[in-house]
Amino acid sequence: MRWELALAQHPMYLLIREDTTCAERTPPWGAPTIEAYIDRVRENLTALERYPRLKLGYEWSGIELMLLAQDAPDVLQSIRTYVREGRVQFYNGTYAQPHLQILSSESNLRQFQFGKRVYQELGLETVKVYAHQEASVHDQVPQLLRAFDIPYAVVPGFLTNLVWLDEGEMLLHGVRGPRFLNDQQFVSWLGLDGSRVPLYLHQPIPREMTLKETLAREFVLGRLNAPSLFIDLPDMIDIDEAWMNERSPVDFVTLEIALKNRLKKTHKCPRARLYTNWSYLEGIRAEELSRCNWRAEHEALRAEALNSMAHALTQRAPDSMDENWKTILKCQHHDVYCFSAPELRAKSISLLRDISMQSEKASANAAGVILHQIQTNNTPGQPIVVFNTLPHSQIGLVETNTQIENPGIYNERNEPISCETFPNENGHARVHFLTASKGFGYTVYWIRRSETKNVQENAVVKPFEFENPFYHAMIRPDGTFASLAVKPCGRDLIDTARGFGNSLSATDSSKLSFEEETPEQRVEQYLSDPLMRGPQLEWMPSESASIIETPLGRIFSVSGKMGERTRVDLVIHFYHQMSRIDLTWNFQFDEVSIGTFFDDESKLLTRWPLTIEGQIYHDIPFGVILEREERPFFPTSWVDLSDGMCGLAYFHCGTPKHWVCDHTLFNLIAWGEQTDAIHNGLGRYQWVKSFDQRLDGHHTIHQAIYPHMGDWRAADIPRAAREYGSPPVAFPARRQNGMLRSSHTLIELVDPSISTTSIHSAGNIIICRVYAAYGREATAEGVIQGLRTVGLRLIDGSRVEKLHPYQIGELIFDVGKFD
Repeated sequence: MRWELALAQHPMYLLIREDTTCAERTPPWGAPTIEAYIDRVRENLTALERYPRLKLGYEWSGIELMLLAQDAPDVLQSIRTYVREGRVQFYNGTYAQPHLQILSSESNLRQFQFGKRVYQELGLETVKVYAHQEASVHDQVPQLLRAFDIPYAVVPGFLTNLVWLDEGEMLLHGVRGPRFLNDQQFVSWLGLDGSRVPLYLHQPIPREMTLKETLAREFVLGRLNAPSLFIDLPDMIDIDEAWMNERSPVDFVTLEIALKNRLKKTHKCPRARLYTNWSYLEGIRAEELSRCNWRAEHEALRAEALNSMAHALTQRAPDSMDENWKTILKCQHHDVYCFSAPELRAKSISLLRDISMQSEKASANAAGVILHQIQTNNTPGQPIVVFNTLPHSQIGLVETNTQIENPGIYNERNEPISCETFPNENGHARVHFLTASKGFGYTVYWIRRSETKNVQENAVVKPFEFENPFYHAMIRPDGTFASLAVKPCGRDLIDTARGFGNSLSATDSSKLSFEEETPEQRVEQYLSDPLMRGPQLEWMPSESASIIETPLGRIFSVSGKMGERTRVDLVIHFYHQMSRIDLTWNFQFDEVSIGTFFDDESKLLTRWPLTIEGQIYHDIPFGVILEREERPFFPTSWVDLSDGMCGLAYFHCGTPKHWVCDHTLFNLIAWGEQTDAIHNGLGRYQWVKSFDQRLDGHHTIHQAIYPHMGDWRAADIPRAAREYGSPPVAFPARRQNGMLRSSHTLIELVDPSISTTSIHSAGNIIICRVYAAYGREATAEGVIQGLRTVGLRLIDGSRVEKLHPYQIGELIFDVGKFD
């Protein structure tokens, strides 16, 4: 038997180009400058000339290829030549090699969409094999691969979970661990919607063995050997005579051809799931990058939607948000999230904040075009136009500012709307009020002076109780929940025998953190003792809590500290008319070391000990899955624990690492040290360089809980999460006679089985991207009273009448044509 080898090198181009402090700038592993790194690519291509049997593969992201085209167009031209000759092939296919499992639905789709576009623009063949060193998988990746014409996938180099759904088999070796068998080369990677992609089960070359030793072992195993195609996924390497001689027993191949040929000879391809419970999300810098990404995405999606609304109502050509999305997607590169790139991460955080502001301006510009044409003088007062940028009915919390003293809110029937007002930083008033929106459209409200003061503040010295039609809660003076009983069943969700809900915990690692200069014995002790932790940091209120009573509900506030260098402010918002409870943590860190990198339990966490012995469900990009206890997981926006009778849903805004242990829900908020006791999380190692990643400055963490009856479907949790994460937005208007009426709904989806991820314009149509979010079939028949629908299609362009469970589709609407 002749063995084959597919080399799929994993470049570090973006990291070396954008981060002057990263360890990857250290030869021979990395390169001291981007120019030196480009020379390494040149040397790779020279090796193709020198060794005719050599074939190269690159797991190169779209953005890094674009940067290479800018920095070294001659290198890209050489690559094109070798691609045409079949001696170079690219793998992965995304725009920025992200960890897809931690990102939103739209980011997942656009990573492949923009990645494919790069290859087309650069005159390269589009990617056909999803092969990657980093684990970047979840249960809906097969649907995305099929939609973007990537027919093959390979098991990643890093941690993944493979679950056979049909008969499958592995060979267990007491010393070398589990091995795939030669007659079990492929499984059919199954997506939630039923999409299937052939997944190659390669056996990696052990790091402690040479290729010669590996081949000798496979020879000895005889017919119990692994599949005869090796896939090597190293970081960029040098290729010389010695390297080639060591690989003389193998034939070099490109993956597309090799997998196509092997699949033709495969008779058994059982179905399997492939996903991961691992990523680079470790609480670094209080998950600031992830939170900034979350906000930038939401602002870009809102700007696209408002541009589409202006397009439909005024025929204004929409502004393209592509450049904003390119920046967002670039900042999702796994190396940006990685522990070893603090400079690149800081740059990306700054870029994402700029993109958020740019998208906010784009939203205001699009809204302004509509505002100038709305009838707003029906009712006395200052007009405020509230835009719902989703095609779903929702109860939304809206915020606006006004110069009117003691303002009140009124609808078009001149009826008062409950609101709460507070002074803002300009000395004016900040107003919150609840709106009920039918769908994608707008409604005008009016602000005028009210005769009643609607806010009253009182001190809290004993447990505070709040009750509405949905729950009864008891909150202790430190902000923890002693009780949360669901109505009408009366079941209390908080298990006080194991603690209180909304508990905050962390450990001080300032005396454990170390750098390269630390004495060797201390390094050895730290790395060899996984239980070594610093002292527990206790959350201690420093002053009495307060309650603000408003027409909307009650606002609980308390301030305190954790240790001597972390100040904490907690605000909990209870509503009379909503089951949701909003929580806002404001942390002020002063170069604090909290937790140790390898020990999640030691980091800054929020904890919810629950009485529920039920199931854990959470959303993923374009889907919902059942989760297990004891494992970390990354909900896109929500996680729900329910026993079918009642439950608790938990929403986040960019802090996605969670786990459930002993019926307690944990959310990881922050980690930070000045240390080289960091690595990729696959082992307890000392990194080659130390970084100062202590927690510093102001960080705001937004969360919400949602007690409910029934399971996640009965409680309509996806809707509740949308209302929290994508609320309506308000803009002030002038009083005028306008051509547009004071309330208008363009798109309304009444089928709760459909969830929307984006609305954007493309030429003379508006595209509403949706998926069947409840695990059952969904149709577009609920579109009423608005834009005329053209039809429903899948993301590959094929027309359909309905969506299968968890299938992604696009509703198409004619611009300017109303039913």
